[in-house]
Amino acid sequence: MSLSKAGFDELFDGTTKSVFRLETLPVYNPVSEASSLKSYLDGEPCPRVGVTTPYMQEIKDQTSRGIRRYRVHVVHSPLTDYLRYEMEWGYTFTSQAGEEILILDTAEHGRPEGLFDEDFWFFDETHVVRMDYREDGEILGKELLADPDLGHYRAQRDLALAQAVPFNEYWSAHPQYHRD
Repeated sequence: MSLSKAGFDELFDGTTKSVFRLETLPVYNPVSEASSLKSYLDGEPCPRVGVTTPYMQEIKDQTSRGIRRYRVHVVHSPLTDYLRYEMEWGYTFTSQAGEEILILDTAEHGRPEGLFDEDFWFFDETHVVRMDYREDGEILGKELLADPDLGHYRAQRDLALAQAVPFNEYWSAHPQYHRD
């Protein structure tokens, strides 16, 4: 069933153990993030320096209560401009807020057999929200699966986690992608 923003927010608010995210696209929301990406590429200063966004505050609040917030982004280097932007202006700050971010670079580690190109959120290992995107990466919607195959989503998570490296380790090892 299609999930509203309020319904999606309720899943975050109601989680008690963990929130996992699997990302598999090389670009997300190119229309809605176009001006931020342009600012990044133009060398402007990051607007998140010294700022705690509502999303970062949510991460801090949940992790302080012992809820694990983690994600794996499956990429294939060389990184696109968008991925560089997402890592430098996004992951750098959300990881400081407490989100465990891992990168699976299939150019470096290969793609785990059986790992699908399937973007989803996994709440408390019981609720699955499948993300639907246009071919260009702009979001179309979110679908709360009524009767998800939980074993499938656990397996997808575990396949990605098995070969992924922590974001800070990946980012430190790849200074060629840093803007500065």
